[in-house]
Amino acid sequence: MLSVFLFLFSLMTSAAPAHLEVWFLSTEKKSALNELIDDRIRFSQKMVERQCEKVGDYCFDPQYGLYRPESEWEPVPLKQTGKEGKELPKTGFDRNLIDCDKSTTFDIFCGKARAEAAPKMNLEVWIDTSSSMREMDFTDEHGSCFRKSFMTRLDSECSFGKKLNIMIFDSSIKQLGSFDSLCINSGLNSTARMIDWIERSEVKNLILVTDINEYTKEFADFLALKNAKIRGEKGDFSARSLLEEVSHLAKMCK
Repeated sequence: MLSVFLFLFSLMTSAAPAHLEVWFLSTEKKSALNELIDDRIRFSQKMVERQCEKVGDYCFDPQYGLYRPESEWEPVPLKQTGKEGKELPKTGFDRNLIDCDKSTTFDIFCGKARAEAAPKMNLEVWIDTSSSMREMDFTDEHGSCFRKSFMTRLDSECSFGKKLNIMIFDSSIKQLGSFDSLCINSGLNSTARMIDWIERSEVKNLILVTDINEYTKEFADFLALKNAKIRGEKGDFSARSLLEEVSHLAKMCK
């Protein structure tokens, strides 16, 4: 029994990435929020209708899959059936990368098959865009947020697609298409899936940005085994603080 445990332990501690940081975002203190409270918005019904490509009773977006037009980008459950009793097509909302077709370099529901097609970068940043991020980094009236500003500035230092790769995730993970996608908070995240994605990652430097609600005992124990650097576990790291980390990450992508 001891030998089995040691074997499993060695697998967990020897997996890539070589350098891992996980940043947990919290809401800003009340004094800071007072400056931004007027900017808080939700997606309006008009925005959803304008982007809605009808598929039966649902809307379809090539990056996010099917969603309910009346529910602010709420994902359609994976095994939900339509009126005719047929299972709705699987979407990017609820698909793990391991389900993607490894024989192709691009899958409309999964995004790029990273393990097969993407070149290795010096730095990879994973940004949480699930619905829980609305509380931590809400979208302003211009459709912007601190995550977008952070990655735009980092891109100017590192060149997205050359030395820097950016992934966004909720219940699935995919390569960033548009920087605007960083501010669309929809879907659900999963600690178990984040752990699985980290285990499968082969990047040199990985930065994962999520919200403080994901700082569970399970995740904390896993990150300790990986010797990961953790920021914000005490609730003292806001989305605004991301802007102060650009120079720090720029050194990793050189």
